[in-house]
Amino acid sequence: MNYDLSETVTTVKNELRRQFSDSTYGLWFADMELSSLKEQSGDLFAEVTVGADFKADIVSRNYKRLLEELFSLTTNKRCFVTVRSLERARTPTGIGMGTVPASFQKDAAASAQMSTQMTSAMTSGTEDFVFHTEYTFENFIVGDSNKFAHAACLAVANTPGSVYNPLFIYGHSGLGKTHLMYAVTNELKRKNPTLNVVYTKCEDFTNQLIAAISERSTQTFREKFRRADVLLIDDVQFVAGKTSTQEELFHTFNTLYDAHKQIIFTSDRPARDIKLLEDRIKTRCEWGLIADIQPPDPELRAAIIKKKAEAMSLSLSSDVVGFLADKLKSNVRQIEGTLKRLSATSFVSGGPVTLDMAARCIADVIPEEVPTEAKVERVLSEVSSRYGVESKDIIGKSRMKNISWARHIAVYVLRKKTELSLPAIGKIFGRDHSTIVSSIGVIDREIESNPAFAVEINDLLNDIEI
Repeated sequence: MNYDLSETVTTVKNELRRQFSDSTYGLWFADMELSSLKEQSGDLFAEVTVGADFKADIVSRNYKRLLEELFSLTTNKRCFVTVRSLERARTPTGIGMGTVPASFQKDAAASAQMSTQMTSAMTSGTEDFVFHTEYTFENFIVGDSNKFAHAACLAVANTPGSVYNPLFIYGHSGLGKTHLMYAVTNELKRKNPTLNVVYTKCEDFTNQLIAAISERSTQTFREKFRRADVLLIDDVQFVAGKTSTQEELFHTFNTLYDAHKQIIFTSDRPARDIKLLEDRIKTRCEWGLIADIQPPDPELRAAIIKKKAEAMSLSLSSDVVGFLADKLKSNVRQIEGTLKRLSATSFVSGGPVTLDMAARCIADVIPEEVPTEAKVERVLSEVSSRYGVESKDIIGKSRMKNISWARHIAVYVLRKKTELSLPAIGKIFGRDHSTIVSSIGVIDREIESNPAFAVEINDLLNDIEI
């Protein structure tokens, strides 16, 4: 079957224009072209081009899945997308081929200039924020679950370095921590464009330090972070257990704090709960203000859904809004992903969003609730497999050392991975409340004193999907 490349990519780009702000669309998708569309074994393989290498990397990393979904909906076939820069795009072959427009040369030059500007911005410290100006205080939806963190960030943006320094924000992924960091930065840069703002994810901080050590450029690394007017470090929990990184972070913190420069940390948990985080780092995270963000309540979820649907020009009835608010309880990213899917489905079908359409769109987003009995069985099975002990012995009465140890671990994992109360866990093992508390304490103390065991338990928790 032949496809009109121009018509196909226009349909996809029209939907992208609906889903994103003008600035985001203009930056990443305006110059996108479909260079080839091949069919093989019933699936489609699309190759799209954008202006420059850096741009192709970012589009591929952040938007590839969305592009595949939109092309699939547009063509009514499963479609896999490859994103290439104009410079690297190979000569297309296959069905439905098109030619590369001459205007691409101009677009490539513009993109190259943008790449240079991005590199310059990164050198001066603004880094990712130059591309996230759409995150502001105005479009952050405030409710009971996040109003304290919002107020704290607003105060920091008005008087950086003088109040709430450092500011430590914690909460689960997708609740708005990074949005608030961007909002602070954008407000500060609006008031003072020359301000040296440095944002980094903790993992990137570690990788840059490793590279600096290997290249013998640690002084350049230190200057980058210690000359910041505002330093924002995302996901600080990832520094745990990394001795050299914590050492560098400690001295960077002291340098900036003594100079009255603003520091903002985010984490998925309170600093005191981050295992293998040195006490000197924990105390500094707690020197200023600690603000938490909780999952949004139903009213706030409904408000978020309405606001984001309006921004996407997506019309939703009150029934659909209520249905989505009741089902999408996890985080804001889950809401955004569902609305994008709804928008694409509605656009392709040419009809309004219905309750049935909403139910079908969230089917792949909301996992089926695993019964408590199945959760317990999974935990016991995994612990049994890891430690060579039968499940029946773990919940039995044996006091053999290896069995008791596996039992302690199983109790700990059930407490961490399920919502079971301590008495409920005790009932599974035929133990009382105090014995269960004791088991959890045994594992907590071992984690604190034994880094290798801490990694072992962390891997176990990550491997058990319930």
